[in-house]
Amino acid sequence: MDIQEKLNAKYDNIAIYTSGFYADPEDELGTRSKLSETLKSFTMNQHADTPFSLQIMTTNGEINVMPLGLLSLDELKAYETKRREQAGLTTDDDAIPLVVQFAPHTEKGQIQKQIVGTTQNLFDNFNTHFAAIWTVVKADLQANQTLLVGIERDLISDSADIQREYQDNFKLMDAPTRKAKLGFDLKDTDLTHFSTFMADMHEIQAIVLSSAAFVKNELLGDDLFAQVMNDKVSRNTLFWVLDNTFYETLYYFIEKYRDIANGKKLTRHLHHQKKLLIINMRNDAYQRAQAAVEDATTKLDMDKYFSDIFVPIAEQLAREVDHFKTNGSDKDVT
Repeated sequence: MDIQEKLNAKYDNIAIYTSGFYADPEDELGTRSKLSETLKSFTMNQHADTPFSLQIMTTNGEINVMPLGLLSLDELKAYETKRREQAGLTTDDDAIPLVVQFAPHTEKGQIQKQIVGTTQNLFDNFNTHFAAIWTVVKADLQANQTLLVGIERDLISDSADIQREYQDNFKLMDAPTRKAKLGFDLKDTDLTHFSTFMADMHEIQAIVLSSAAFVKNELLGDDLFAQVMNDKVSRNTLFWVLDNTFYETLYYFIEKYRDIANGKKLTRHLHHQKKLLIINMRNDAYQRAQAAVEDATTKLDMDKYFSDIFVPIAEQLAREVDHFKTNGSDKDVT
């Protein structure tokens, strides 16, 4: 029986041990700790030949630590064929390679895989092998962060064009027309500031509607929101999307304004504000979700759900930026 047949026998109709968590892009130590605890628990409660998948959800992708061949036995067959070509036909090793896979959730993202020893290595010498696994996971987390920053910079570039459009349109209006359209007086001296704010909100709305579209297409479909909340996987995915949307909103302002006169202090300040903002966001999202579940006959408007949660957060972040532009030199936020 070759290794493919062994895995067919092991994986066919056998429950796969799974676990997962969300990787806070600002808490590398926490991610490392969660990864270590989860893998350690696995080695203490399972066997080296148990099929398993540990999933780390990130802002723009996912990282899986699992035996090679778990998702595609053809991959393992190709690996085994190559190994035998290199080591000879007489080689016989029951050890199953361990792979770390990073799958970017972007249009042109390419799945990256790296074999890190075997599952038996993890059981036999946990500390040493965990260090090797973490080295690969850490690099994948950095690749994910690079994706996040790249997405933000594309939005920031677009915001410059949007800002000019807003400003040009406002310049063509006289004061009474502006007041009629906006509901308040907008002075010529405030045109740049207000058009910049409007452009920022335009980009945040793009982030928000993209998240809402994902939930509508991938989670809701024709189901009611209550059905999504009653399914553990769907519910966890919804809150993963909410966390993603929060970080994309936060990093938009961090990346756009990090190079202003007080940019370093502003960045530290926004990182500091994040701790409370994300707690409030999660509570708000949960309360709105619970209210929606209580009305099991109504389909929830996801565009409104996400907008009601994140537009106020974006407006608060914009106020923080304005405050720093005016008073940042007098503050020393650590």
